Amino acid sequence: MKKILLKSMKMLGKYLVYGLIIQALVSNLLLASTTSAQSVYKVKISLKRKQGKLSQFFQEIEQQSEYRFTYSKDRINLQKEVNINKPYQNLGELLSHITNQGDIIIKQINYNLIVSKAKPTLINTRDERGIITGRVTDSETGDILPGATVKVSGTNYGAASNTEGEYSLRVNSGEVSIEVSYIGFQTVTETISIKEGETIVKDFTLKSNTQELDAVMVVGILQGQAKALNQQKTADNIKNIVAAEQIGRFPDPNVAEALQRVPAISVERDQGEGRYVLVRGLAPQFTNININGAQIPSPEAGVRFIALDAIPADQLASIEVSKALTPDMDGDAIGGSVNLITRTAKTRNASFSGNLVGGYNNLMDKPNAQGSLQYGQRFGKSEQLGILLNSSYYFTDRGSDNWERDGSELEFRDYELTRTRLGLSGTIDYHLSENSEIYVRGIYNRFTDREWRRRYVFVPNADNSPFEDNEIERSMKDRFESQTISSVSLGGKHAFPKLAFDYEVSYSDAQQDTPFDNEVNFIGKPDQLSTDFSDSKWPVMTSVFEDEEALVNGSTSYTPQNAYLNNNNYEFDELETGNTLAKDRNISGKFNINLPYTLANNEAALKFGGKVRLKDKSLSVTQNTFEWEGADDLLLSQFEGGLVDQHFLDDHYQIAAHADMGKVLRFFNANRSGFALDTESKIEDENSESYEAEEDVYAAYIMSKIQFIKLMLLGGVRYEHTNVNYKSNSVIYDEDGDFDEVLAEEGGTSYDFILPQVHLKYNLNNTTNLRAAATFSYARPNFEDIVPQNVIELREREGTIGNPKLEPVSAFNLDLMGEKYFGTIGIISGGLFYKRLDNFIYSRTNYQTIDDVTNMRITQSVNGGGADLVGIEVAYQQNMTFLPGKLKGLGLYLNYTYTASNAELIREENKEEINLPGQSKHVGNISISYDLGKFNTRISANYRGSYLQEIGSEPDEDIYLSERLQLDWTMGYAINNKFRVFAEFLNLTNAPFEAYMGNEDMVIQREFYSWWSRIGLKFDL
Repeated sequence: MKKILLKSMKMLGKYLVYGLIIQALVSNLLLASTTSAQSVYKVKISLKRKQGKLSQFFQEIEQQSEYRFTYSKDRINLQKEVNINKPYQNLGELLSHITNQGDIIIKQINYNLIVSKAKPTLINTRDERGIITGRVTDSETGDILPGATVKVSGTNYGAASNTEGEYSLRVNSGEVSIEVSYIGFQTVTETISIKEGETIVKDFTLKSNTQELDAVMVVGILQGQAKALNQQKTADNIKNIVAAEQIGRFPDPNVAEALQRVPAISVERDQGEGRYVLVRGLAPQFTNININGAQIPSPEAGVRFIALDAIPADQLASIEVSKALTPDMDGDAIGGSVNLITRTAKTRNASFSGNLVGGYNNLMDKPNAQGSLQYGQRFGKSEQLGILLNSSYYFTDRGSDNWERDGSELEFRDYELTRTRLGLSGTIDYHLSENSEIYVRGIYNRFTDREWRRRYVFVPNADNSPFEDNEIERSMKDRFESQTISSVSLGGKHAFPKLAFDYEVSYSDAQQDTPFDNEVNFIGKPDQLSTDFSDSKWPVMTSVFEDEEALVNGSTSYTPQNAYLNNNNYEFDELETGNTLAKDRNISGKFNINLPYTLANNEAALKFGGKVRLKDKSLSVTQNTFEWEGADDLLLSQFEGGLVDQHFLDDHYQIAAHADMGKVLRFFNANRSGFALDTESKIEDENSESYEAEEDVYAAYIMSKIQFIKLMLLGGVRYEHTNVNYKSNSVIYDEDGDFDEVLAEEGGTSYDFILPQVHLKYNLNNTTNLRAAATFSYARPNFEDIVPQNVIELREREGTIGNPKLEPVSAFNLDLMGEKYFGTIGIISGGLFYKRLDNFIYSRTNYQTIDDVTNMRITQSVNGGGADLVGIEVAYQQNMTFLPGKLKGLGLYLNYTYTASNAELIREENKEEINLPGQSKHVGNISISYDLGKFNTRISANYRGSYLQEIGSEPDEDIYLSERLQLDWTMGYAINNKFRVFAEFLNLTNAPFEAYMGNEDMVIQREFYSWWSRIGLKFDL
């Protein structure tokens, strides 16, 4: 069944447009009467009859109109006499006169007029209200305004416009004053006359307050911020929203970099670029990532979290970070849920926008480039069809200089990388009516990374053992890796007076393909070798080769400080070649039904729905290790080539030419018979790492939302069932150290979660919210933790094994938040959060008995005890447009988060308390901007405090990442309202990546990237 679904979804991805057309036809057939029937209050009619039986009136109305009456003859007195002695303007008023005399109730459903007997009551139970619906847009640009507040004047009763700028509001019949407000825009008030049961379409256009500030503002930037803040203000749950315009104000090329500006979010970096996100002090596996509401799979082999450096930031319309879940959201997110929202077409006018960018990397002294192009347009008399296409490409040569320590061992690493980032996305949507829409969305991202790594490993015989030699390892690694993330979704949204429902099916695919990963190693054995870490920042190494020769020119000899540079001192050790392919696919379907109702004259809604997600994840590995068995030794000098760096790590060290991988592989292919394959290593690597897994998730929820005068109450419960099956291998080495056997492992697990959620939002006034939430959530184990990819070495009495009995981490979450929004487009907010985690997961090493061999030192992932995390989160954002003169151009963007945690675990059979991995005590952003006329500039600082990255077998072996502060600077100039030039400078202070073990004096890694820049042109036609 899953294979059939997978094939079907692939076809949907290939035929997006065909799928949309088919769905449009089906939906039109199903909803034809809905979309063409007018309200009875808009139908003109005049009957000759003024008196008669009820059946006679029904018959004459049917003769003069397309409407048909439906009733039960046993319950309705069709002989009832009716007199029409009052004037009427339309069919609705005529039916009102009839119902008043006929003891009946008539409800319109499309062209059907449903007649039922009126129930005797002392209270008027008839709904005497009408519906006002429409769209809120910018009067200057025509852009939609999501998150606009539409309410009855003088009250807090109202609604918020959705992501398409659409709203729907039930009001009492008669004249009603409607007020529409939006941060950064002028409030509009208009009186509307509406009849009972009538639906009126009323669009509102708002004028921006920033238009009068053209002298000190760059056009369009503030409107984007306003959209995000309005959506955040009207949201039911605690969330942060970042608009595309605000993303563009920071020099952030990928999604991870953009997210680091959000309160309570920090990032893990790879080669200086943001890659993984940590929300509220929790590691990446505690946050789920969605594209347009569909959870996306991970391209990496053993984990669930997503490397967000693969997704270009300019592919998005906005980013939503939900920090407190509602029942209609996936429950596997303890830190938060990140939703990446792609763009849709807005107006009938064709729009073309994009950028052309060139840049420079100081460390590599090489250029980089970027380009993007977007097209969007709506078609049709009512702009019912929208098409948007977006493309982006990024290319960079970058690198890093690195040293690392492991005990007395010292490593130098020089990285050179070529990275590309391709993003393609598209949306086709069709509005069947004002309240009915279908869509197809697709996105494709491909990230490639070609890496050349040159490495020295200095291994002194620290104990002066007669059985050990000093060694210097010289290795060259050449690896190409590509990550792809793609998703296609087909869905619809339909709203009726008494019902709204939406549905979606989606197919998501992620792959990490490493077609080649080659590494060659050479070994030198110096007579003397020592490392000195007295200076924890810049260690010292000395080496002596007794047979050292002078340099070619005879004028200088190698010294103890640089003797390691002579490539004649290194002999071939081994050549490793391999490739891997990791796959992760999700097929999902979901639906939601929303039923509005009234409770004591307060608007309310009952919502329920379900979801199915089918996941297939696998890893296949090919690994070969070759040793040279030829008669003559192979020296590094025979294969040397490439980079020579006399100024490595800011002139502290030097690097000689390493092996040229092309020369090595040509020699290998020409002399294959001289190389021997290490078969035991091949069996272990390929069998212990490869696996297949299936995971099926079934979910259902029910929730209700009630809006009182100032208080919104939302409560509900979600149920999720997960079933996991896997296939893997165990590799066993016997007590002599020889390969014994490969055992096939097959099994599975399942678990259930019931997740209650409660949210409160209290409107102190139109600009101030108080929020509270109590929610339950969980996080699934990574596949590398639960799948038994085991390696058991009986002679060494050690092994690493998976843990199929591992339980998910569960959490109870409390949140309190206050928000004050400014009309000058800004916000000040502050809040507290608390999380109680049970069964948190960590890697533990202890002693076990396996195959009757006692005291086996086994490392595996296990569940810990409880963990508590508490935090304070504050944010301030404001454009100082209230200041006099040119000071109006100032803007501030500040946020700070403090977290503290305590987790219980067992280490070496002793109970201990530690901080949660990934939890930084301090995280924050400071950004100061200034806009003067057509010119703008911004300087930004991002800070992340130190945190525990990896739990060791004992406290002294815990690995921490040191604090890091990065400084960035941007500037821009608007040539006109269509073209803008800009420049960006990143990591101005060359902030390093630094790690230490146990305590800050034991530095084990320092990595530097220098600064890089971009200069370009943005256009919006």
